Amino acid sequence: MSELKAGERIRYEGDEIRFRLNLRPQVRLTLVTRDGRFVEPEIDGAWQVFRSLSRHGDDAEILVFLEDTAIGHANDVYPAQMRIGESEWSMPEPIGSLRSIILCQLYRKDGVTRLKASNEGHAFGIDAYARARNIEPPRHQRSAPTDVPGHRDLPPSRGGRGSGSGILVTPTLIVTNEHVLEDATGFRVPVARDACRVVGVDPMHDLALIEGEFSGDPIPVRIADPVWLGEDIMAAGYPLSDLLGADLKVTGGHVSGLKGLGGDLSRFQFSAPIGSGSSGGAVVDKQGRLVGVTAASLAHQNVRDHGANSENVNFAIKACLVQELLSAHGFELPTNLSSDGMSPRELTNRLRRGVVQIEVAF
Repeated sequence: MSELKAGERIRYEGDEIRFRLNLRPQVRLTLVTRDGRFVEPEIDGAWQVFRSLSRHGDDAEILVFLEDTAIGHANDVYPAQMRIGESEWSMPEPIGSLRSIILCQLYRKDGVTRLKASNEGHAFGIDAYARARNIEPPRHQRSAPTDVPGHRDLPPSRGGRGSGSGILVTPTLIVTNEHVLEDATGFRVPVARDACRVVGVDPMHDLALIEGEFSGDPIPVRIADPVWLGEDIMAAGYPLSDLLGADLKVTGGHVSGLKGLGGDLSRFQFSAPIGSGSSGGAVVDKQGRLVGVTAASLAHQNVRDHGANSENVNFAIKACLVQELLSAHGFELPTNLSSDGMSPRELTNRLRRGVVQIEVAF
């Protein structure tokens, strides 16, 4: 088996390419055509196969990407192997931590089809990849979170389990990230008195709504006043529960930017430390009012590899979109919740009662 170097080009003859990678739940392999179509491979034993490539046009890219855009990277697919006909190559590994990685590019020049090996990609996942190419990311191909059943006990998995966070915004509704439930076979909310269900999804803004009977107290949502630059905030969630324990973690910081990646006005940047499992957790102001839903964290190592420092660069979905999600599905936020005069200890106790863990089976 030969080793391909990053940027190396080989002549491509045939109409099929095979890949063998260490794929896991929420990491996908796909082919992207020049006009923005995402094509899934066929499965043949240990191989992921793209057939009839000529029908997809002269230019295409084959990439792997992590669908959970909050924490993690897709580098774990390596070592990656490619087979064309009887020839096999090992693919060059990325230098930094990436959430979307281009394995190779197919293109036609001077009447000859060539393949260029690549180890480049994006720290911010499939959305950043799609924005760079002015195409629509493949959200329509994701498992519909509304099909994910809730359980009193976590159901058997296909081989993976995970966890995220959620926020009680009414006595019977929890808001979380869509990607927390994505591709799950089922989920469990420990504070639920019975089985619960997903009743609403906003895939564009990565929000999902879970209905059930829950023990706890809702957190008031701040709607009228937008966050302001430099404002003190607290982040609450359940990061790294398998390592740190399944109790609530609270960190402090401030609003460090009023936009998300690429100028996204639906998100803001904050500096309170978070970790894997924080997704869907609460970002609150000093009065304990919800100002955002934790959604994403910068891939620090990849940024450091480019000579920059990115510690505690995190992003939250603005709270006004929580109200929009509820309204779009016929629900209203409570109007009788108050945070006036709360001490720091009282605020933390409210977060204990209003921010919940969500266990997921894949």
